[in-house]
Amino acid sequence: MMLHRKRLVAAALGAALAMGIPSYGFATDLPNLSDFKTATTQNGCQLIPFADLRARCVEANNGLHAQDACSAPACQASAGVDENRRRQRAWSNCVDRRTATEKAFSDTLARFESLKKVELKGNQEPNKSYKATMETITGRIAAGQPGHAQALRDAKNTLAACASQI
Repeated sequence: MMLHRKRLVAAALGAALAMGIPSYGFATDLPNLSDFKTATTQNGCQLIPFADLRARCVEANNGLHAQDACSAPACQASAGVDENRRRQRAWSNCVDRRTATEKAFSDTLARFESLKKVELKGNQEPNKSYKATMETITGRIAAGQPGHAQALRDAKNTLAACASQI
């Protein structure tokens, strides 16, 4: 399996470079097939099989619902300028965190697209297994995207509304 993984990494990197697709660091962080399969059984950030993107997602979500992020009250005239500035910073933090989370998932899908273009002759069974797990994960990410996109839009709207209160 290790030799296949090295060939997959080399082929992915070569194919990506030949097609002008970013390499995404495949030479150092391509998960093995069992990592992909494990990811299909997970939820949230743990659904991302790439350690670097999963870590970025987890970091962005730590404290997402704290008072200095998405659980801050909306700005309002009765709160006063100083309090509304604090709330505006909190909502800006919320938008930044939600954007970073969304980027981790979109980068995962971009890496999948690059990997799907790689075919290794003589190694079709592992290729099919990787592609099947990528399709499963892609479907699960797609199912969650509308809710995440709405939460980000709501956060941006709340942040924009704060400007009128300061």
